[in-house]
Amino acid sequence: MASVTPQRVAFEAARVLVTIAGTELCWWVFGEVSRCLGTPWETRLMETRLRLLREDAYYREAGCWRVLLEEEIKEHPDVSDCLYRIVRSAAPLLD
Repeated sequence: MASVTPQRVAFEAARVLVTIAGTELCWWVFGEVSRCLGTPWETRLMETRLRLLREDAYYREAGCWRVLLEEEIKEHPDVSDCLYRIVRSAAPLLD
C-alpha cells in the first residue's frame, strides 16, 4: 500500500462507502466490508442505504462514517489496509 495516512483512508472509505450505499452496486462492497470489519459494519451500511433512499443525507452519513472509520482504524490499525483495498476496488464503480 502506498503511504496513506489513516485519516485519508477513513475519509476516502467514508466517501466511497456512502456513495456506493446509494446504488445497486452496494451489495458486493457491503460483503467486503463485512469480511474486513465484521457483520455489524455491514448492518450499519444497510442502515445508511435505507436513510439515503428516504432522505437527502449524504453529507451527514459521510461525516459519521469518516469518524467511525477513523476510530476503528485507531483501535485496529490493521483494518486500514483492508479498507484501502476496498476503496481502490470500489472507486472505479463510481465513474
